[in-house]
Amino acid sequence: MNNAAGSTTSREEEIAFRILEQVLGVSIFLADAGAGNNKPDGAWTYPGGERRRGIVEVTSPPDKKLMSRWAQAKRDGLSQSESGSIPPRIGELHQVCAELLAAAWALDNIAKLRAEPADERHLFLFGRSHRVQSYFCRLSDTYEDGSFESVLDLVLPDGITDLWCRGRARREEPWGTRVWVARFQAGVGWNRYVADIDERHLPSPNASLADDRLDPQLRAPRDRSI
Repeated sequence: MNNAAGSTTSREEEIAFRILEQVLGVSIFLADAGAGNNKPDGAWTYPGGERRRGIVEVTSPPDKKLMSRWAQAKRDGLSQSESGSIPPRIGELHQVCAELLAAAWALDNIAKLRAEPADERHLFLFGRSHRVQSYFCRLSDTYEDGSFESVLDLVLPDGITDLWCRGRARREEPWGTRVWVARFQAGVGWNRYVADIDERHLPSPNASLADDRLDPQLRAPRDRSI
């Protein structure tokens, strides 16, 4: 897609790409090169003779007020926190997902995916706030007895084949992070996965929100522009 060599992914994009690569067995390149040119974030071709093409858009519900509070907390040397409670909505996780997919920010990203020719179109969601992330953790995690919360199937928007929701993440010393993720695939249903990510392969966190716990010289994100 004529990306400039050396273009890099955002931290959220790189996390999503590495999860998809582990689950799907593909290699993803940066389709938009950060140019804001209405292209999806990533694209790949499945190995084999069929040459099926997949694309993905990585996004999250906007929460500018929360990000602003966290940035101010960092400037003031205070811990970042989020207060308040969320409605549990037991047995309604499919409805939570449907409401997210119907929001204006999601519709914009869905339209971007629909505009691009592909055999598969994936939407990968992060939850910035606890209000959303707690639902994603319930989608992807097991209970103490090893069971999953029962979640009804979704009706995905036309043209969208897969929805991914990033759940809980747990640090694994020295450089690892283990991430739980839920995937709804049209015609198949829900599946849950666990992916392992090496922090050294990720871009640094947003400097205004968090300090980098890793020496920047140890970071070596992949050049996905070619």
